[in-house]
Amino acid sequence: MGVEKAIQLNFKPLYLQVKDKLAEMIENKVYKYGEKLPSEPELARMFGVSRSTVREASRSLAQEGIVMIRHGLGTFVTGSYAAVKSDIEELHSITKTIAQRGWIPGTIRARMHEEPADDELIERLQMEEPGPVIHIERVRTANGKPVFYSVQKLVKERVGDQIFSWDMEGSLLEFLEKKCGISVSYSVTEILPVENPGEITEKMGIERNIPILLLDQLQFDVYNRPIFRSHDYYRTDIFKFHIIRRRRQTTATMGERWQVPEKGGSH
Repeated sequence: MGVEKAIQLNFKPLYLQVKDKLAEMIENKVYKYGEKLPSEPELARMFGVSRSTVREASRSLAQEGIVMIRHGLGTFVTGSYAAVKSDIEELHSITKTIAQRGWIPGTIRARMHEEPADDELIERLQMEEPGPVIHIERVRTANGKPVFYSVQKLVKERVGDQIFSWDMEGSLLEFLEKKCGISVSYSVTEILPVENPGEITEKMGIERNIPILLLDQLQFDVYNRPIFRSHDYYRTDIFKFHIIRRRRQTTATMGERWQVPEKGGSH
């Protein structure tokens, strides 16, 4: 059965059928990140529908961040249906994030070693005197696909030698809590540009043109002690973060909002 008949025999609205087919093709890398989709007339012929149906499907994909429509230039792939949307203010492990999406989390290219802390790390981790840190580096996968790369440096004095018994699979936060008695309560996070994206994509084993988001995080326990610093690199075609920004209310505007007119007064 050809694409045209598959479209016409489906009971969904035509534009949703076209949208689903295009999203599936993007997910299967028929059209890759940054590539231009075929023109409206070409897609209309491909699916056996009108140009207006293709246009509506493209708009729907654009609303979900899967494509970007650039008038006069065409429609370009910017994401995929599988993108994970998350509140950046919520602290949780990447293992949990992957599993909640229905994927199987995995780990590749993992290594752990002890190294001396440099001056910046000593200051950031509030170490009373120079000492060793535990360097952990790994790539996390979802259904075997590399999606996340992290470099974490833990204060050895605070986590103890138990950390060397960790197999580097699963959640570091859960291991610290269960095996080291350390509960990470919050993190202070900076969102930074990636200085050398080619090096990071090479470490992850992905295409060089996939953009990466860097979160530089200090993880604190319930006693407000910094336990480790992490550089977390997220594929932005897989992970989408959002922040709710609120306007600060001044005393004057709050007074205006809650002012109740007196009885008999003017309105």
